[in-house]
Formats: sequence, structure tokens, C-alpha cells
Amino acid sequence: MSGVAIPHIRRSHGTRVISEFFSMQDLGPDSADFLAEVSRIRSRDRGQSLGLSVMRSAFFLIDGCVSEQVGGGKLRLWREVMLFEGITDMPGPLHYPDEPPHPIPNRRSIVYGTCLSRCMFVEVPNSKLASLVMTDPGVAMMLARMATKRQSLTERLYAVSRANPIARVASVLAYLTETTRRNMVRTREDGALVMTTTEELVASGPSQADIADALCLGRATVEKALSELRQLGALRAFGPGERTNRCYPVKDPDVLRMIAMGG
Repeated sequence: MSGVAIPHIRRSHGTRVISEFFSMQDLGPDSADFLAEVSRIRSRDRGQSLGLSVMRSAFFLIDGCVSEQVGGGKLRLWREVMLFEGITDMPGPLHYPDEPPHPIPNRRSIVYGTCLSRCMFVEVPNSKLASLVMTDPGVAMMLARMATKRQSLTERLYAVSRANPIARVASVLAYLTETTRRNMVRTREDGALVMTTTEELVASGPSQADIADALCLGRATVEKALSELRQLGALRAFGPGERTNRCYPVKDPDVLRMIAMGG
């Protein structure tokens, strides 16, 4: 692992978190518990570099938002349940001991990028994961599903597209949207102002510049698209004193999805 040293959560709590995560990926209890025993939790604060050594371990993003640097200076924005690994590019799980490994061109060893929020990863040693892939079809299927999801999102969100900028920005925001809680002031029936909490859908983490780089658009184009999304009622306008940086509250998720599909 390169970069700043990363603290990890206490083993007892971390093991439970990891087991619950893999159970949610449709793994059986035995497989989930085995992965929990050989894995550990890694956490990084917002703004820290990614620097994941995927030649040594696979990393499952289980909370947070990251920007990944890819070829040509482009970015890809990812949120939780995203896999960063080299195991599907390695010959280990795919060849028998008597066969020589097949050469793998352009295998990456480090995934570079930035944590756009506080992030939590599950780190699984490649040797353990490769061994389990060969003996447990459920683990192999889980990795295949995650790889397919990554490829599908890459093609849908970040590939060259003829869609207009507002639809492309809407697609990324719809993908990044999650439920969050915020404090707000409301007026009681007696007229008193009270502080309360409310839940809403928010896409948060990337700046307008991050979105522009991910979509290969100009920053002014992204700023204009965000303004249009607010005018169309897909995004909520900000109230006085609200956080506006790297935060995109959703007013109507159905409208946002419709715009993302070109409607």
C-alpha cells in the first residue's frame, strides 16, 4: 500500500462488518466468514490519495465516493460496492498447475485517484481470493458480477457518447445519489423555530471540475447543465447557508432519471 499509512478498524468489529458486506453480495455464510477472517478494513479520509496496490490485494469499496485516474488524464467516479483488483486479469485462477501462466499485457499494479469523501474498503489478499475462486463458484460469480457492473457503468457513464451534456451529467448524479440526513430549521404550529433532521437524496463528493474531467466536458458546460437540472426540478436549489460545494441534492429522482435517459 502506497501513500499515507491507513489505520484499520479493530479486528472484532472489522470481521463482523466484512462478513455482513459479503453476505449482502449473495455469498453463503461459510464463504463470507472465510473472507472476513483473511481480510481487513481500510479507511481513508476525504482528500487522501487512493494508491491501491492491486497486485497484492483486491479492494472492495463498501462506503464512500472515489475518483479513479485512468488513461489520458481522465477520471472515473465510483461509489460503494465497487471492486478494484487485478485478480480477474491474473492467470492464477484460470490455469492449471501444469500449464504455464499466460502473459498478461498492461497489467496495472496501482490504482491511483482520490477519496472524495471518507471511504471504507475491504482488503483481501489476492492469494486468498484466487484460492477461494478455484473452490467456491459463489465467489467466482460475485467477482464476475462486480466486473460486469464496472464495465456496464464505464460504458454507460464514461464512454464517448452523443448524448447531450445535461443528460450525461444527470446520469452521473443519478448513479452517485444516496440517501443522507441533514439538519434543517422548521416552524412549529406555535410559531417557534426548531431544529430537526430530514432525509433526502444527495449526490455528493465530486466537484464540478471532477464531473467535467470524468465526462470530458468543459467546466462551464457542467455548471450550465447543473443550473438546467435545477430549473427542470431534478435538483433542489440551495437554501440560505446550505453547503453548496461538492453537494447536489436531488429534488425529484424520477425527473433526474428521465433526463439521464434523454427524456
